[in-house]
Amino acid sequence: MNTVDHFLDKFFNPESIALVGATNNPFKMNFQLMRNLLRLGYQGKIYPVNPHSKEILGLKAYPALADLQKPVDLVVTAVPALKTMAILEQCAQVGVRNVVIISGGFSEGGDEGRELHENIGAFARRNGIRVLGPNTLSPVNTSKHMAISFNVIKKMQCGGLSFAFQSGFYDPKMNWIFSNFGVNKMMDMGNKVDINEVDALEYFHKDPETEVIAMHIESLHGNARDFFNLLKTASRQKPVIILKSGRTATGSKAAASHTGALAGENDAVFDGVLRQAGAIRAQNLEEFFELAKAFQMLKPPRGSRLAIVTLSGGEGVMATDSCEAHGLSFARLENTTHGKLKRIFPKWEIPLNPFDAGICMEFHLSDIGAFFDTLLAIPEDDNVDCTVMQMPPTLLEGRDDGPEGSEDMAKAWNAQVVKSLVKMSEVGKPLILWNTSMGVEEREMAVRLESHSIPVFPSSERAIKAVAALNRYRAVSRDG
Repeated sequence: MNTVDHFLDKFFNPESIALVGATNNPFKMNFQLMRNLLRLGYQGKIYPVNPHSKEILGLKAYPALADLQKPVDLVVTAVPALKTMAILEQCAQVGVRNVVIISGGFSEGGDEGRELHENIGAFARRNGIRVLGPNTLSPVNTSKHMAISFNVIKKMQCGGLSFAFQSGFYDPKMNWIFSNFGVNKMMDMGNKVDINEVDALEYFHKDPETEVIAMHIESLHGNARDFFNLLKTASRQKPVIILKSGRTATGSKAAASHTGALAGENDAVFDGVLRQAGAIRAQNLEEFFELAKAFQMLKPPRGSRLAIVTLSGGEGVMATDSCEAHGLSFARLENTTHGKLKRIFPKWEIPLNPFDAGICMEFHLSDIGAFFDTLLAIPEDDNVDCTVMQMPPTLLEGRDDGPEGSEDMAKAWNAQVVKSLVKMSEVGKPLILWNTSMGVEEREMAVRLESHSIPVFPSSERAIKAVAALNRYRAVSRDG
């Protein structure tokens, strides 16, 4: 485990956690907080705190923090808002310096809640306590097998992608995130009574285990100049993807309804500063996750020259439009590449880029391995920086209405397709696919491919948009 010289390291790598409000009642939200830590195999001590229980989920329970009689790195409190100040006071008395407040009802909870929010912030500052939240679910550290969440987390997939959110909208998506991304750390900043986006960016920038940073921000609570100066430095070393919601006046008011803070940033100015800093802006939630996937799986291409491989002429036209719309160019394939590809041509000449593999495949279904070995000439071409390809067809597995041996044939076909595409990606240039059928069997194929860092997108337009973001980042990265 790498340690980072930053106060947030104790939030992500605590040796002990006290859960205030832990419960044995499976019908209460707090039940999963401790259940997840036990199920995932959290590598540290867990101290449930509840004055009405002697034991919770097999662990000794304590009436109050003062009864622990041992130091605790992190306190996670999930008691009602009006009882939270008393917990902070106990933390100060026993020397706890790191607190997560899960409860809501503070700055978003009317005049009384806003006053409580301000009082907690002032008390924490006076007593040297760092506070994450309130109204938060986090942190998550996959290498520590630690996740503070209300949802049943089945498994974690480790990687180099770290998320910082300002809203709990991600928590119901937790299992989807772990199924689709290699995650390092996750943090929900909540209502930011103390810890804010500047702290999160600073920590992830320093963290050697974080390779890609993805941040959701509704409003800036930290110093804007500090944030953008840090963003400019961090973006040159790691891709930073930012989703800024609350962009409109109505959206800003909606954000205030659950965070208590009105976003005052001019969106056009915010957008311009992000571009100057070299950060990658996502326009919506779908794009946020798609860009995170692209940057997690791929290095930026060495240039903007694309080779497009399709299964139909219509898809080729749409991909061509997207390529030009996003400022990318078409690779001019070399004569030697033409000579290699001609082996799988139909009886007539066809364009090399976009390359219609569908018409060629019709004549080579009996030896799909040799067909893909020929396609390998495209990414190997020195004039190609990146290959964007439509998902090859899959054969259904597990069918009971086909001829004898059809299931084995389907498995062999699909395995050969995956093997061949992996071989194409091993040339060392980005290979990106987009969906063809959008069926269940195709999604299963996509999961196999993404396990080999070959991202699959819903359409050619979205795949090419991700390539364009990778290419733009190349100009500001440390290797660019």
